[in-house]
Amino acid sequence: MILREFQWGWVDMLLLLWAVPALLSLFAWSLPARLRKLSLFGYDPARSTQWLKSLRTRRWLRAMLLSISVAFLALATAQPRGNPDKTRIRTTARDIAIVLDVSKSMLAEDIQPNRLERSKLELEDLCDAVKAKGSGDRLGLIAFAGNAIVKCPLTSNYSYFKRVLRTIDSRSASQGGTRIGDGVRKALSELLGARPDAPTEEERVKPGETVITEERKAKRESFADILIVTDGEDMDSFPLKAAQAAREADIGIYAVGLGSEQGSPILIHGANGQVLQLKSRDGKVVYSKLDSKTLQDMVNAAPRGSYYAVGTLNFDLADYFNKTIALEAGREVEEEQVTYTEIFQPFLLAGLAFFLLYLAVSERPRRGQLAQLEAAAGGSSP
Repeated sequence: MILREFQWGWVDMLLLLWAVPALLSLFAWSLPARLRKLSLFGYDPARSTQWLKSLRTRRWLRAMLLSISVAFLALATAQPRGNPDKTRIRTTARDIAIVLDVSKSMLAEDIQPNRLERSKLELEDLCDAVKAKGSGDRLGLIAFAGNAIVKCPLTSNYSYFKRVLRTIDSRSASQGGTRIGDGVRKALSELLGARPDAPTEEERVKPGETVITEERKAKRESFADILIVTDGEDMDSFPLKAAQAAREADIGIYAVGLGSEQGSPILIHGANGQVLQLKSRDGKVVYSKLDSKTLQDMVNAAPRGSYYAVGTLNFDLADYFNKTIALEAGREVEEEQVTYTEIFQPFLLAGLAFFLLYLAVSERPRRGQLAQLEAAAGGSSP
């Protein structure tokens, strides 16, 4: 086979080759150190020249075999490959901005282990469902409480998205509160490229104007949606106006409402294992209630979407995605996929072969050879 365009798939693993000089240095240091220890027991190197020579030879042989084995295994781990085969695949994709509530109200435990941690687990499953769909949908993540922060830009690297998601906690947004509208506006402007503060269609129509041209009516399909995961307790962030801005940009809103509508206490777990209920300044226990009306109104104001009223029941965001967003059409995307001929196998086999040789070579001579060496040394060996 003729190999062309050889490359290393994982170049960083070549750093493991530094283990080779490290091993040889360790072996070079260990033999004199061993002789120094033997001298404590009255060992005289001058009387065991032949035995010492054999010992050094065998130890260096084992050192070389082990070092060569490590070198070949490091090269195999670096994924040597070649003969790239490029193919173009046409698919459809959507952009999904996930707006996750990280306020303290999400620490209520009416859903186990609590609203926030359960949401993160379900979003990981949703990520797996998006990957299984195989369309190249992009996911982005915004954490919001009193303010909204982009945690992950739109990406089809689902492993990276999940790593970011696992770092999210109730401190991911610096300010307290729950401002759903700010989270949606941040998603529109910084993830989906819309202008949430632009005037609406009604505001652009001048007084007395009765005819709207077809060009004004026409809207370009965005192929983008916002998924809100929250308990819906908004604090004057005008979420309905944010939903109207999403409608102008043809961006759908899908909302997931968590928690009890009767209210649940917010539990704070201390470092010493103590569990405390969050209280207001006047000493009253704070209860968090699901505000379904706000979320339903936002969905109704958007061009498409649905409201998933979870409450305190078990829920499955992956299934919800497959029954809603996954059914929507996507923009056409042409991706180039490159496949390589992997050639790590010879390096792996060589590494294992040298390691087996390392195990087969004994540090001490065989019994017959040892007797000959002892006789040559005058009967003295350690």
